[in-house]
Parts: sequence; C-alpha cells; structure tokens
Amino acid sequence: MKKLISAAAALLIVFNVSAQVQQEEIHSSELLYQKTKRPTMVIPEGPDGDTPPAQLRAVKFKTVTPTRKVVKLTPAQQLIVTEADAPIAMRAMTGNFCASPVVDEALEPVYASVKAHMPLFLPYKSSKVGVWQGFYYSWDKNEDGAKDGHGAIDYGKTGVEANEDPTFGVYAIAPGKVIDVYWSNGGGNIITIEHTAPNGYKYRSTYLHLRNGYDNDRANAKNSPSDKYKKFANNGTTSQLCWGTNAQKIKVKKDDWVQAGQFIAYAGNTGSGGIGVILDDDGTFTSKHENTRSFNVHLHYETRVKDTRAGHANDWVLVDPYGAYNHAGVDCYDLEANSPYARLYAPFYPSFHNVPLDLVNKYWGYYTGMGMGLQTISVDKAGSTLFSAGSFQWGLPGAWYARFYMTADTYQQYFTQYGKQGFRPRQISVTNDGSGNPRFSAIWEKAPAGQATYAVHNRDDANFLAVWKDYVTTKKWHVQEHIDYTVNGKRLHAAVFVNKPNDNGFYMYYGMSATDFDKKFDELYKNWELTSINVNGNTVGGVWRPKKSNYAAFYGMTSAGYQTRFDELAGQGLRLVKVQNYSDNGRFSAIWAK
Repeated sequence: MKKLISAAAALLIVFNVSAQVQQEEIHSSELLYQKTKRPTMVIPEGPDGDTPPAQLRAVKFKTVTPTRKVVKLTPAQQLIVTEADAPIAMRAMTGNFCASPVVDEALEPVYASVKAHMPLFLPYKSSKVGVWQGFYYSWDKNEDGAKDGHGAIDYGKTGVEANEDPTFGVYAIAPGKVIDVYWSNGGGNIITIEHTAPNGYKYRSTYLHLRNGYDNDRANAKNSPSDKYKKFANNGTTSQLCWGTNAQKIKVKKDDWVQAGQFIAYAGNTGSGGIGVILDDDGTFTSKHENTRSFNVHLHYETRVKDTRAGHANDWVLVDPYGAYNHAGVDCYDLEANSPYARLYAPFYPSFHNVPLDLVNKYWGYYTGMGMGLQTISVDKAGSTLFSAGSFQWGLPGAWYARFYMTADTYQQYFTQYGKQGFRPRQISVTNDGSGNPRFSAIWEKAPAGQATYAVHNRDDANFLAVWKDYVTTKKWHVQEHIDYTVNGKRLHAAVFVNKPNDNGFYMYYGMSATDFDKKFDELYKNWELTSINVNGNTVGGVWRPKKSNYAAFYGMTSAGYQTRFDELAGQGLRLVKVQNYSDNGRFSAIWAK
C-alpha cells in the first residue's frame, strides 16, 4: 500500500475519445428535475391541434378517486429498500395531490393501469421551454366536456425576446420506429413514433405543429380549408420568426428508427390549430395578440397506449404522461407534486448526477419497477441538500439491496442482517453529515456460493493495516471494495475482503498524490482494470483486478466535465461502472467499462 499525499487533484485520461456531435441546443442534465417554468408572456387560450377524439369531447368528466393501488414494486430477483433516515423517505404516489383528477370515468381503469415500462423523456432539451397547457385546459373548466378536452401537453418558450426565433428543438421521447410523417390542416406537420419496451408494452408519441421549411409550410397553409388560416398565409406576416426558415425541416421520415433524445424537428405553429387560435376571422392577429413575439410557436405533444378494455383491443387511448389529469396548471407538473396516476416521464436520467436524494427516494419505483437495477450510487452533501449520482441499468444479474445515507451503526446493522441472507456490500460511498459524522451509502449483492466475506468500516490506518495483514497477507483473501475518508481530521477506511475470488489477484492503493496515482495507473493499465476509485480530499486510491476489456477512468471532473465524458464514453459503448460525487457535490470520479 502506498500512502502519499499531494495538494492537487488531477483528471486521468485513459484514451482518446471521439468528438461530441454538436446538438441544436445545449443539453441540461438538470432539465428533468428543475422546477417547472411558468410562462412570463400571455399564452393563447383556445383549442389547438387536430379535432380531439370523441372521448375528450362528448362525455361528462368527473372528479374520481383513482383506482390505482399503492403496491411495493419488487421486480423478480431483486430486493430493494431505501434508507429511512434519508432526508425524505420514499413517499407513496397517492394522496396529497396537487389537484383532484378530472377524467372520463369510462377510461379511468385504463389510466389506472398505465405505468412506465421503459424510460420516456421530455420531448425538448432547452431550458427556455416550459409547460403551456396540460392534459385538460386550465382556462376552461366546464363540466359538460364540450371544451375541456385537450389530450395533450403544450410546450413552448416561457418568454421570447424581440427578434428571437420562438422555435426550439423537438426530440424523440424514447427509442422507436417512425410510423407516420404527414400534414394535417389542424395539426400542421405531424410525426408519430411507436416505442416498444423490452417486455413488449407499446407507447405512441405524436408531435404536432412542427416546422418543415418556410416555402413548404406557407404553400400548405395557402391551400387550407380553414378560411382564416388561408387568408393569413396569403396576406399575413411573412416573417421567418413566424414561419421559420427553409433549413428548419423535419429530420426523419416514415419507417426510420430513432434513438431516445434524437433530434427530429423544430417546434412551430403550422396548421389551423397552431397559428389559428391567435387569428381573427379575417386572418389578422387578434387585438390580444397583435404584438405577439411567440406567434403561438409551440409543441402540441400526445402520448397514447393501447386500450385495455374489453372490445377495444385495436384502440389507442390518449394519456397524461405526468399522471396529473387536472385543470390546476403548471404546479401539477412539478416533480415535487404527487400525481394520482403513474408518471411516464422519467424523473431523472437512468445514469444521473446532481439529483437531490429525496427525488431518488420518491421515484425509486420508476426504474426498479421496469426491472432495472442500481449499478452504482454515491451521495454527497452540499449545504443542506443531499445530492446523488448513480446509474440504473438493464441486465444486472442477481438480487440486490441498496440503502443510502446510513449512520455507521445503521450500516453495521444492515451489513449483519443482509449477511445472514447471503449478501455482501458491492459498492460503498461515504459523505459527512452536518456534524462531520460519516454517512454510508451501499449496494449489496448476493455473494457467490462458498465465498466468505469480511467487511470493515471506520478503521484508522493502524487498525486497517492489522486487518490487511490478517486477511490479505496471512489468509490470502482479496479486497473487492475499498474507500478511505476523513472524519475530524483522521483518515478512516471501509473495505470488503473476500476469499476465493476466482481471479489472479488484485492491486490496491490509497492516499496517493494525483501524480503518483497517474503513474501507477499507466503502469497497471495493460493487464489490470480499475474497478473502484475513490478521492479523499486531495488524495486518490483504487482497486485493480485482472483486465477483461478496455475501460476509462476520470477524476477531478466538474459536473459539466462529467456530463461531457459520460456522453463521449456512452457513445463508444462503455457503461458506467462506478461514480463518486465529492467536494460538496462539486467534483466527480467515475469508471466506465464494457
């Protein structure tokens, strides 16, 4: 073991990575869980898109009590719990709703059966965009159902400056096949994509009012059966801020396969339901919107699922991807709001960082409920908030437990409890609470048959060296996981020792300067793979095991730097193996491998 201390941290670059493809807009990793933005401008009041389906126009809507029951999501082969003393314990997604749901009573059983079977993401990436209208129009609360129906979510910029193009990029919510690209008088340019989850469950996403080139869109409008839309196309503004440019065209065609987050089009106001709601019958802007800067450029977005009712096997039902189904407006779309039905949009990305731990707890069932497992987790404190970084992934073998922000006594309690069930810690991270005491987050895995485990924590250097001599030097056990951390100025250790590891040895170093760590990394890289990395103050350490494939490791990364590296390495087919957030959630270390 080396115990070298340096005052500097470094970023370790393992191999060259390909250049990041420039996106149309800056991607914000915080976008999924930031507070829903309120528009600062007047939002047009009036129906948009194609004519709403019959069930949204011709039935009476009622306030109902959702039939969805609170169930503990425990996918096969997985045992999942969260730490009770985390800042906010996992909350049931029922009760204390933002507003009571208002739904078609006949469709309520369908709404109640809907859940996320695959991650679905917001159809935009611009931080300037927010919700304009929800699944039911907030400006019309009639009980007769004649005008209530929207069946979609409207997204648009929450404010538009003078001479600013009001458009924004539109992105596929999930991987899938483009099943239609067409023009409709009401909805303008429309794209529909079908998404199939690993278990075969299907969703359809539809994007309306898109731009598809200045000349094309004006030509379609000039032939519109809607008189005021036709008049506007012939006699109204020719501004590209309204109509877009010839370069702003749809980027996909029917039968294309797309990836989650792939750019597909630009938002617009095409179709009589797009620009039409701010026009008078003579094709001029209404007095309320005569000085509009947005030109009602927005995305009308729809989510559909197969109808589960008897006799409706071939029908698709519009559903609220937020699970809100009410008139209460923007607040009901915040992640902090409890929705009466299942939320389909991902609350954060499967591989995430800078996410408050209370949101991981609250939406614990989103990824675990679709069968994804927790590969890695780290918790660090910044101010009064606990932030988490981690990764839910498909295909992780075996059963597992995860607990966060535990005291040393609680960690010992669960280590003993799970050990009796044949589980051992696989990954450990430590942060300090407000009093400087260590708090542990850990993932347990099922230990291989016949393989014993011995784990320690809060051991000082002398005690840890004694354990090392006993288990490694004398008994020839291996170290599977090791971290060192500082409490009241003293370095402490947590580690997992195993016998019969079924490989050809290991290396472990801690307390190294950045320079020495980099040298050791270069020395071992050819034959040894870094499987655990840990930064403690300005020192670095890690555990190496026999190399299986190419991999990458970085440390000292800022949040933006970590996101950049993640995007680059994910594009090369590497998955996140371990992540650590530290220095008041300001820095990150991570390992990626095949």
